[in-house]
Amino acid sequence: MSDYHKRSYPGFLLLLMLSACILFNSCISVKKYVYFRDLPDTTSKTIVIDQVTPFVDPKIETSDILSITVQPMLKNLGSGSDNNSDAGSSSKSGSSLVNLFPVDKNGYIEYSLIGKIKVAGLSTSEAREIIREKSLYYYKDPVVNVRITNFEITVLGDVNKPGRITSESEKFSIIDAVAESGDLLATAKRNNILLIRSEGDQKIFARYDIANTSIFNNPYYYLKQRDIIYVEPNKYKVQSSDQSFIRNLGVLSSIISLASLILVYRSIK
Repeated sequence: MSDYHKRSYPGFLLLLMLSACILFNSCISVKKYVYFRDLPDTTSKTIVIDQVTPFVDPKIETSDILSITVQPMLKNLGSGSDNNSDAGSSSKSGSSLVNLFPVDKNGYIEYSLIGKIKVAGLSTSEAREIIREKSLYYYKDPVVNVRITNFEITVLGDVNKPGRITSESEKFSIIDAVAESGDLLATAKRNNILLIRSEGDQKIFARYDIANTSIFNNPYYYLKQRDIIYVEPNKYKVQSSDQSFIRNLGVLSSIISLASLILVYRSIK
């Protein structure tokens, strides 16, 4: 090998290594942002996931506020049928009586025509059947609907719109929460999303991996009222917000640049 080629070899090797690092990092960064990346990247075959987490109606809890709608045909006009005197905020829409009832600390609501009803621990469909049954004394074939009005989920961390989400539906999943919060930021850790759930006096902590289809059979796939979701930022975002890290990175970059210049100078000397 000639002296010229010997002198040029270190500089060429350095350039090759830097190019390889840049290409490697760019390939990884794209893959990090993909959801469900364990699915094959092809449309030639339809993928079916047989086992997914079934939806279970959430239970009514203390501090919930229930919207109870009754569409009655009055049966017993003489039996305390002043039916606009129900507790809570009430309004009348056509023949429907719409009332808001807070669930007290003992798990009861108070309906003026019926009295106290224990609803904590029941699903809204179970509570609906109990209220309908008790309403048959006053109404002929009443149609009753019960809904949790403060079905709220809190989303924190590395999302576009952190805050509280109020859902009209009780069937609300972690995917719905991510969508309602404006999606994850590019710097979010997609494989380590944290759920914090209150169960009585206990706190439950569970993790989601939204980058993998296993999320669909996660036992906590469907959320319940007052769940908290925390999306953790990746280490690059944490480091970029750390001023001491930025200073150290600047010093390190200067050292690398100086070493590169010295290496190039020696290779052409």
